[in-house]
Amino acid sequence: MVEEVVHLIFSDFAVFIPIIPIVASFIVLFAGKYVDKKAYGNLIALIATGASFILTLLVSGEIILRLLLDHAHIEQKIAATWFHVGDVKIEIGVLLDPLAAVVSLMVALIAFLVVVYSRSYMSHEGSPRYYAEINLFAAAMLTLCLSPNFIQLFVGWELMGVCSYLLIGYFYDKEVVPEGQPHPASAAKKAFLTTKVGDIFLFAGIILLYLETLNFGQPTFDFIEVRDLLEAQAIHFDPMWFVFIALLIFGGAVGKSAQFPLHVWLPDAMAGPTTVSCLIHSATMVKAGIFLIARSYFVFEFADSDAMLIVALIGGITAIMSGTIALVQTDIKGVLAFSTISQLGYMTIGLGVGGMAVAIFHVINHGVFKALLFLSAGSVIHGAGTQDIREMGGLREKMPQTSIVMLIGSLSLAGIGNGFFSKDAIILHTLDHALHEPLVMLVWLSAVITAFLTAFYIFRLWFLVFPGQSRKPEHHAHESDSWMTRPLWTLAIVSLVLAGIYFLGNIPVLNIELIPLLNIEHHMFEWLEPLKPAPDIDKGLTVLTQLSSLIIALCGIGLAYIVYYPRKNATVTFSADGTFKFEVSEKDSIVGIQETSRSVIRSIKLTFIGRGIQRLLEKGYYIDDLYLGLVHVIYAYYCELMNWLEKNIFDNAVRFTGRIGYELCGFSRWWDDTVVDGLVRLTGRASVALCGLAKATDERVIDHGIIRGSAKGVMKTGGYIRRVQTGVVENYALYSLMGAITIIIIGLFIAGVLPL
Repeated sequence: MVEEVVHLIFSDFAVFIPIIPIVASFIVLFAGKYVDKKAYGNLIALIATGASFILTLLVSGEIILRLLLDHAHIEQKIAATWFHVGDVKIEIGVLLDPLAAVVSLMVALIAFLVVVYSRSYMSHEGSPRYYAEINLFAAAMLTLCLSPNFIQLFVGWELMGVCSYLLIGYFYDKEVVPEGQPHPASAAKKAFLTTKVGDIFLFAGIILLYLETLNFGQPTFDFIEVRDLLEAQAIHFDPMWFVFIALLIFGGAVGKSAQFPLHVWLPDAMAGPTTVSCLIHSATMVKAGIFLIARSYFVFEFADSDAMLIVALIGGITAIMSGTIALVQTDIKGVLAFSTISQLGYMTIGLGVGGMAVAIFHVINHGVFKALLFLSAGSVIHGAGTQDIREMGGLREKMPQTSIVMLIGSLSLAGIGNGFFSKDAIILHTLDHALHEPLVMLVWLSAVITAFLTAFYIFRLWFLVFPGQSRKPEHHAHESDSWMTRPLWTLAIVSLVLAGIYFLGNIPVLNIELIPLLNIEHHMFEWLEPLKPAPDIDKGLTVLTQLSSLIIALCGIGLAYIVYYPRKNATVTFSADGTFKFEVSEKDSIVGIQETSRSVIRSIKLTFIGRGIQRLLEKGYYIDDLYLGLVHVIYAYYCELMNWLEKNIFDNAVRFTGRIGYELCGFSRWWDDTVVDGLVRLTGRASVALCGLAKATDERVIDHGIIRGSAKGVMKTGGYIRRVQTGVVENYALYSLMGAITIIIIGLFIAGVLPL
């Protein structure tokens, strides 16, 4: 019975979980070399990731305890408005629920241990940039885990992509790389571009999902609101359309979680430091895709079952394909890289068969033991001075602590320790689902075969690395210091404690619940899928699956022992064709069995088919070559297309344009000569004519007529006046009298006295 939602005591601390490492990343970058000169700012990163882990432990621990003891339904959102886009309100904050609690706790723990481990492992190659990127990477994953909506999740998703690019390419200036390994700069670009293909699908899926909510007048990116809307308006949505949306979201997970066919980036990502490989391949980046599907699982459940089937099939293909490739890897990190891809395939299978809870269950277990294996591999590389397992051997005596903790991790991966419970749960649910969906039987078969392969290749690694004699005595192997071994023992103890808890919760095969409270597998269904009834699987099927899983794991380990365990101080040599030879001083019955088995395997490998299979696996089924070939073909056709376009379209267009330009120039010349110059000449002639007219007018009218005529008139008038002006006063008096008489007569006429 689902109880009422409760309020968490430590919920207010949750917002600081991703903020602390984000702030610390900038402090380390700009002030790390001043605060912690010897370790390049490791102290700041250590404090930040440690504080983040403690806060996560408080918040997640409270959630898990409430779930165990109170059976409470916990789904608390703490958010503030980030920005508005039209009618849509985008929030930023945290969503506290069981899914966020268990995954964020695992991420915070491993991030903290990686920083502790790095203080020694990166003592000569570390830098403030390294610790800043590690902190930012952890903060991005924690942001993703605690996101209340798709937008904030996508921000964390992309920030992780940038950080992975920077961390994988950390040694970008390396001049020489071991043969067969990619350059860090190339590996970083490959990882970034490959995962970006999936990111495009994810972004498209988010937008289409938002548009569906917009059609119902409730546009939102919020996980809870979208889920509630789907449940309320289920009859109005088209399930087939949601198949398309679900597969787009799954496309993002395929890129980030390295599923077929976008898995090719992850093996090359080993070019980065081993600590980066641990963080990327165990707890953070590769788990982001699985977390994405789990967080948006309501979309997949609402879609048609075809979407789930595709998810399961992709997981099955990825699991068995990567498991077989891991068989022939000689780089210790390469084995673990393909192992990670294979285990991610298991998680994808769990999601595809409707067992989101078992998939997350395996996420947690795998995060712990795979982090242990990667850090153990880093310890081996640090102590032995090589990554090639063919050059190791005899490290058990020189590195006893690393040998023990890596054995614990190997057993867990093989399905003997804590990994057994989650891996078996996935196989069991796949088999149960296959009884109703025949095509899923292929997925189940893939999971079973992969379980055997996993046990075989991980103990092939362990047997070649630790027992026997050193194949490179000049390496002077030594045990790592406490900064590296303490994180290893911490993860080993966590792995053992988890195995003990699961065992007390439900004893395998016998299926006896000694302490029902500790039956975590059962609780995972209650926590992560509270609205769905727990699957009712036949007990006989459960016992059969658990027993067969143990037998398969033991068979894989046993075969690895027969083929690769160097007993009696054996000397192991490897040839260029991939075969190996064991020489022993003392023989016994087991040595005889081993020699017989090895001779059979050697003879098979030397056949045409054996060499072909060996080459096929070494080349990773030629998928990288296929992609490279496609790029070259596309590039060649692209170049041909561009050449044809240049010759037939662009050149003709240029020539046509030139002809038009030439004709326009001719027309312009005619226009200039005929019209423009004609107008100029006409204007000139008119101007000349006007000037002539003006000249004639000036000379004849003005000069000769007006000016000279006026002058002559004045001169004549002056002559007449000169005659009047005699200088005789009597004459002037007479003229005055005559003028006065004239004026008087004119006035009389005007007055009308005198008639006209």
